[in-house]
Amino acid sequence: MRRAAARARASASTADARARRARPPRRRAAAWDGLERWRARELDARRAWGDANEPTTTTRERARARDDAPRTLAAYARKIVATASPREKARLSHAAYGALVRGEIDVADGDATEMPTRPARPAKPRLVPPREVPSPKNSPLSPAAHAMHTVTHIELNAIDLAWDTVGRFAALRGALPDQFFVDFAHVADDESRHLLWCLQRLEELGAAYGDVAAHDVLWEGAEATRDDPLARLAVVPCMQEARGLDAGPRLVERLIGHGDARSAAIVARISEEEIGHVAVGVEWFRTVCAALDDDADDARADDVAAATFRAYIQRLAPDALRGPFNHGDRARAGIDPSWYADAADAPRDVAVRRRLFAFDDPSAAAALRARLRHVVALETGAVDR
Repeated sequence: MRRAAARARASASTADARARRARPPRRRAAAWDGLERWRARELDARRAWGDANEPTTTTRERARARDDAPRTLAAYARKIVATASPREKARLSHAAYGALVRGEIDVADGDATEMPTRPARPAKPRLVPPREVPSPKNSPLSPAAHAMHTVTHIELNAIDLAWDTVGRFAALRGALPDQFFVDFAHVADDESRHLLWCLQRLEELGAAYGDVAAHDVLWEGAEATRDDPLARLAVVPCMQEARGLDAGPRLVERLIGHGDARSAAIVARISEEEIGHVAVGVEWFRTVCAALDDDADDARADDVAAATFRAYIQRLAPDALRGPFNHGDRARAGIDPSWYADAADAPRDVAVRRRLFAFDDPSAAAALRARLRHVVALETGAVDR
C-alpha cells in the first residue's frame, strides 16, 4: 500500500510538473517593441526569394502607371479586392503602398468606399467546404508543394483581408486615425511579398496555385466583421494571424523533415514577419478599447482588452481559444495569455463601457459609436459587470 501510494504521489507530481510546463507564462506581455521600427521601414522592393531577381520598375514606368491609378488608398483597396489575378493583386498592393509612402495619394477623399461583397478570385482553386479540401496524404502534390499551396492560399486571403479593412472602414477616417489605414496598407504590402515568394516556390516545385481545392473560411471572418472595426481587429489579426504564429514553427519542422530547406526558410521568414502584423492588430485593438472605456486606468487597460477580445471570439470563433498555442511568439506580438486563457482563469472584475473617441468631428465619432454600440458591451455573464 505504501509503495502504491508513493507511486501515485510521484505520478501526480510528474503530472503537475507537466501541467506547469504546458501552462502559458504568467507575466504580462509587453507591446511589441518593434512597431515604430516597422512603421519607419523603407519600402521593401523584394519581390522574389533568394537569387531570383525581377526587373526594377523605372521612374518612367511608375509615372505611366500613376496616370491610370486610383487617387486614394481606399480606391486602391476596392480595386485590389476586385482583382482576380494573384500576381496582379500583389503588384497593385505594392504600387498602392508605394504611392502612399511617396505622398502621391491620400487615405480617402471623404466619399464612402463601397467594397466588393467578396474578393475576386481566379478560376482555380475550386473553393469547397473545409472537410472536402484534400489532406497532405490525399493530395496530388508532393508534401512540400501541398504545404506551400496552403500557405499561398493564406497569403492571398491576407492581402484581401488587409485591403478590405482599409477600404471598408475608410468612412471612419477621423474617428480612426490615418495611421490605422497606413498600417494596414503596410501589412498588405508585406503580404503581397509573401504571396510572390510562395508562388515562386510552387513553380520551382513543379506546381501551381489552383492545383488543389481550397476553402473560404478566412474570408468568412471578414464577412462576419464587415460592420465593426473592433470585431475585425479581433478576428483577423488578433485571432487568425495569431493562429498562424502557432502553426508556423510546426510547418517549418515538417518541411525540413521532407528535405525542403528552401520552402522551410520561406515559411520561417513569413512567420517572423507575421509577428509584426499580429502586433499591429493588437496595438489597434487596445487603442480602440481604451478609447471606448470610461475608466482611464492604464493598469486595467489590458484586462479590458483581453475581456473584450474573449467576448468577441467566444461568440464568433470559439475554437480559436483552444491550443496548442505558440506562447513565445504570441508574447512577442504583445498578446498576453489572458487574452486566450480559459474563462476560469480570466479576470472577473472587468467591465467595458462605451465612450466616444475624443475627436473634434462629432459626426465621425457618432458614426463610430453607431457601428460599435451593439457589440462593445460584453456578452451577459462573460465577466462581472
